[in-house]
Amino acid sequence: DFGARRAHNMDAATYGARAAYIGGVVGTATCSAGEMFGIPISGTMAHSWVMFYGDEYEAFKKYAETYPDATILLVDTYDVIHSGIPNAIRVAHEVLEPMGKRLLGIRIDSGDLAYLSKRVRKMLDEAGLPDCKIVVSNSLDEFTVSSLLTQQGACIDSFGIGERLITAKSEPVFGAVYKLAAVGENDHFAPRIKVSENVEKITNPGLKDLYRVYDENGHAVADLIAKCGEQLDDSQPLRYVDPQKPWKNRSFENCTFKNLRKCYVRQGKRTEELPRLDAIRNYVKNQLDHEIWEEEQRFENPHRHYLDMTPDYYELKMDLLTKTRRAHG
Repeated sequence: DFGARRAHNMDAATYGARAAYIGGVVGTATCSAGEMFGIPISGTMAHSWVMFYGDEYEAFKKYAETYPDATILLVDTYDVIHSGIPNAIRVAHEVLEPMGKRLLGIRIDSGDLAYLSKRVRKMLDEAGLPDCKIVVSNSLDEFTVSSLLTQQGACIDSFGIGERLITAKSEPVFGAVYKLAAVGENDHFAPRIKVSENVEKITNPGLKDLYRVYDENGHAVADLIAKCGEQLDDSQPLRYVDPQKPWKNRSFENCTFKNLRKCYVRQGKRTEELPRLDAIRNYVKNQLDHEIWEEEQRFENPHRHYLDMTPDYYELKMDLLTKTRRAHG
């Protein structure tokens, strides 16, 4: 994660780094996120560092002397092939090796990344630096990364993703609705619903349980909304309603159900400790690796992850929707 440079403020950079780490990135260049959440910190030098010294070799030398255990040199300030890489190789041999250290990597920000990475890989190998990694930081998105690696044969070991990870690229507004679901009345919660002409803005009312439905192989078939406390019987086919196609008669067969809802705060007090960040990250990784279908994870034309409802919950929603429309004309 290299997103701090484009984030809307430091909170966005810090918590964006946390979200990116949960989602699978291996580290962050945002030091505040590393300090707050224990995320591994990784980064390189700035163009301004190189330009300050005037002489590229001198800039690389000072950086290596300052950060001998984490030297990754930015080689495209002037000319990658004729200046940046030769100076990086020189620093590796003349500065780091006498200290018993090695050049961890070089970074390229611009130009034909596939072509340059292949040329650079050959130059580093010929200089006796096969372990030196090639890092790329650019205005990259998932399609660019995939194309570089699978179609163009780029020799890139890691990517620093900036503006298209922490800030929005094509979806500046998050498609979700956060409204009141229920109101405490005496000894129970009375459901409330938000009504709209836009179907996606009609909320799911009341207290509810959310189950993940698994097939015999442990893959997630769908998520299922049920009334809070509603008991599900997985010993026989369980009828459900697809809210987008409620007229169809459908059932889950040979499936198991896991309630995803867990209470952490009750009446303003924490009921149990929150999971550590690495536990959250591992939980997400396990879901993506073993539970969620690959077809749902593809960036282009992904399959929809179904969100279904039990008949009792769907009836509750429809009844409340009808009553609310009648009451408010």
